[in-house]
This record gives sequence, C-alpha cells and structure tokens, in this order.
Amino acid sequence: MAYYPRKRADSIVPKFNSYGKPKADACKPLCFYGIKAGSTYLLAKNAKKGSSSYGQEISVPVTVLETPDLKVAGARFYKIDKIMSGKKAVFEFTVQDADFKKRVTGKKQKKALSYTDALKRKDEADSIALIATVNYKATGVGQKKPVIVELPLSSTYDEQLNYLKEKLGKTISIDEVFKPDDYIDAKAVTTGYGTTGVVERFNIKVQRRKANKSQRHVGSINPWHPATIMYTIARAGQYGYHSRTESNKKLLMVDSDVDKINRKGGFKNYGLLKNKYAVLSGSVPGTTKRVVALRHTLREPRTKLEIADINFIAK
Repeated sequence: MAYYPRKRADSIVPKFNSYGKPKADACKPLCFYGIKAGSTYLLAKNAKKGSSSYGQEISVPVTVLETPDLKVAGARFYKIDKIMSGKKAVFEFTVQDADFKKRVTGKKQKKALSYTDALKRKDEADSIALIATVNYKATGVGQKKPVIVELPLSSTYDEQLNYLKEKLGKTISIDEVFKPDDYIDAKAVTTGYGTTGVVERFNIKVQRRKANKSQRHVGSINPWHPATIMYTIARAGQYGYHSRTESNKKLLMVDSDVDKINRKGGFKNYGLLKNKYAVLSGSVPGTTKRVVALRHTLREPRTKLEIADINFIAK
C-alpha cells in the first residue's frame, strides 16, 4: 500500500521534493544527476569493528553511474507562497546556445529574459534553482538531445546569486556536490513492463486447477457490504515505470580513470564509460542509460558500511 498509486511516472527525469543538508556551509547544489551504466562487485577489507568478518576480504555489490559535468544554462527564481505553503516559480531565464534547446510546442512563448533582466527583478524572489543539462552527447549512449534538470542551491539568497554569477555558462562536477563516503539517496524511474495481471503485479496465489474459469485471478473482489470494489483489491494494470527512491547508498568512489572500471566491450546495453563516474553501494532503480537523481540522504543508516583497501573491481 505504500506504493499507491501504481501508475506510470509523469516524467523520465526524476525530481526530489526535499533535500538533505550538505556538510559544508558554502553555497552549492543540493543534488546531482548521473546516468546508470550497470552493476558489478568489488572486493575490499571489512573495516567495521565488532563484525564477524572484521579485517577479512568481503564482496560488495555496487552500481556504476557515469556522471558527465552538468552545464549551467540558466536559473529559475522562486518565492515562498504562504497561502499554498510552498514555493512558487516567479520567473526564469536561460542562455540559448547550441547545446541547450528547450522546445515548447502548442503555446506562444514569452519573450525570454536575459541575465541582466533577471537581476533587476531579483527582489521578487527569495531562492534560486539552477537550470542545467545532462550531457548525454558526451557518453556512448547515442542520445544527442540533452536532458534538462533543476539544481536547487543551499545557503542564503545572496550567496546563491553569487554562485549563479560564477557558474553561469560553466560546468558543475560531481566532486563539487558529493565526496567519497557520503550517504546518498538515488531516485529514478524503474524498468517498465506495461500492463500485467494480478499474479505478477501483486504476487497473489495462483488458484487450484479446478477453480472457476481461470486460476490467475482474485477469488473475491469485494464483499456484499459495502457493495463496491475497494482500492485495496489487487487488479491488473501498470507494472513498472514507476518513480522510486532508494535510500542510503554509500558513495564508495568517484574517479575519472575509466580504465579501472571499463570491461572489455563495455557494460551490457550501455558501452564504454568516457567521463567521470561514481560507484554506489547496492542497487539503484531503473534500467541502463536512465538518468538518476542523487541527493544527500535525509536519514543516515544506523548500521554503516565500513570498508577499506579496495583491491579488486570485477570487469
């Protein structure tokens, strides 16, 4: 019941509604975006004291994300709306260049604001989110069109304005947002399977051979009173392509030496890594080539993964 409604995600680009606090006080993005390349495992020493395998070599399953630098193409200014008890976008501006093409069809586009025009209206807002692009073209995926994402900023409004001035038209690396050993929440759209029945969708029991008409269905879908089908009843429908968040993935390493991780022929259904990459412990939602959103975790785990001396990465 925690995953209702089981519907298709509204967008293939995941977005967070809340963000964890970074350890540093300086202004920087609260999230970052990468591209899922695949899974593997590594061997390292268990550094957790008191563990039964302390000091021994253990196998750790990991997920590899390719993280090309994000290019800042503009900003969106927000104002706290006390009536709606949330933030409301006031205005935005973008720098139109060869890499950034925002297509809006079916509507008359308003005259685009420039950076100088946006600064004249800065008193109308109280926070900033950068508009950046995930450079798929720099990877071996084959997609040319960049993915447009939002990067909220930490710290005060004045420091956000200074950060925008510094980064406009430039790139942001994953090193500026996360450090190794940080705990991260990963959000992505899961693999889609289309419409499926109740057995696969809800794992209900298959009925006996002599059941009425069919075996792969719910025996009773509702009581007499109330005379309705309640939303808790298992029904056929959309399975997969859901927006899901997995918490507390430890960032084990961030590296630009792709020879350490690239396998012969590249990752299955992805290819060879060409940019900086991040290695996260455990699994991450979504299929390969899918964009993944990363943020500082909201609640750190009680039991933490402690490893040292990574001496082998499976290729």
